[in-house]
Amino acid sequence: MASTTKRDQTEHAPTTPGRLAAVRKQMFIDFCAALEAHAIPYVILAGHRDYPERIASDVDFMVCERDFARLPAILNTPECVSGAQIVQVLEHEISARYFVLARQEGERIAYLHPDSAASYRLDARLWLRSESVLATRRRSPAGFWIPSAAVEFEYYLFKRVEKECVEERHLEQLRALFDEDASGCRESLQRMFPAELVQEMSCAIARMDVAWFRTRRQSLAGCLRGNLPRESLPGRMRSRLQESRRIFRRVTNPSGFIVAILGPDGSGKTTVIEHLETEFASAFRGVRRFHLRPHFGRTSGGTTVRDPHAQEPRGRLASCLKIGMFVADYWSSWLRHVMPSKIRSTLIVFDRYYHDLLVDQRRYRLPARFALARWLSPLIPQPDLWLVLDAPAENLVARKGEISLESARCLGADYATLARRLPNAVIIDSGVSLDETLQAAVRAVREHLGVRAQSTLRRLL
Repeated sequence: MASTTKRDQTEHAPTTPGRLAAVRKQMFIDFCAALEAHAIPYVILAGHRDYPERIASDVDFMVCERDFARLPAILNTPECVSGAQIVQVLEHEISARYFVLARQEGERIAYLHPDSAASYRLDARLWLRSESVLATRRRSPAGFWIPSAAVEFEYYLFKRVEKECVEERHLEQLRALFDEDASGCRESLQRMFPAELVQEMSCAIARMDVAWFRTRRQSLAGCLRGNLPRESLPGRMRSRLQESRRIFRRVTNPSGFIVAILGPDGSGKTTVIEHLETEFASAFRGVRRFHLRPHFGRTSGGTTVRDPHAQEPRGRLASCLKIGMFVADYWSSWLRHVMPSKIRSTLIVFDRYYHDLLVDQRRYRLPARFALARWLSPLIPQPDLWLVLDAPAENLVARKGEISLESARCLGADYATLARRLPNAVIIDSGVSLDETLQAAVRAVREHLGVRAQSTLRRLL
């Protein structure tokens, strides 16, 4: 168990979006400098027009096959991006890895999302070799490396057609690249599509005809796949073996994260949860929240009970049935909903958890000295991290006023005792300023994600 009782008491002004943008800019500059310092040729593939002043999405970049294997070790060094650490690693293709670098600024986090690739493959078909891309790279006005106009055109068009989504903003970029190197872009079209489509597509791009692409999105995707040359049989077998290993790692070491927030009413759980969901959404593919238990897969469940401590306890039989339902809910939902979401890189937040029953039995209308909940607690699946909010009893009474000062003190002490028994538990002092509380909560999650990312990177080395 860790604790956040020792903290800098200096008041910090809230971190502004402008400050985060400036930090993100410096993170990108450091990232490019680290690649060059390690003699790794690279190209930022697309979306770099406003870099480094504005980085709104993933940083798609390509390196050669040999350097692709070196990236985890290089990106994991402290000097790679000053003040940042890797908090997430996703292997979304056998030759593509997505890293999430995070640098905490007060209660906020500045992110950089380098999405690395060697050669690109699709359905055992090799369509973009890193050697040819790197051979034609050029310096951007800002100093980092970008591909030739024709290569960037090919990469960007392939991505949009493969995703079956071509919008006006995409066509604006494609037309600008086509205008820069018409002959090179036309050669790319000839490699990607049947001859009868090349002229028609060139005209559609020139006039920015979104409707043309929309009505043909499925047929274009099919033509794209059919026109790419297949890899050799040994290459396909090697790719399938690597893909099987990737899927196995994805299932056995899921990249999602489960955090449970505990604490008495009035300790600030809702505020902390909403802030964590906002700040860490960029490190995951999705966010889900459950209240107390998974409710058999429903994202929201249960009803809000006013003054829960005023209700009379249930009988022992009814309490046994309720505890049995809780255990069944946790295990059924864990297998059918929670773990599949975690495998799909989802941040899962529990507002309260089963272990609340061990601290505040009166809230859940359990009889006095009812031990069944404690006996069955080892059977309940555990989250990756517990955050236990601790606030002075006087604050709890002032915020809620539903319990006495003595009861509030007892609850606070019981939650602290529970936190000391739980693995991976961090006590967050919510009796200080809101910014300090949020900063401590963000730090706890970020550090835990960083430790887990270290294990992932070691497996990749």
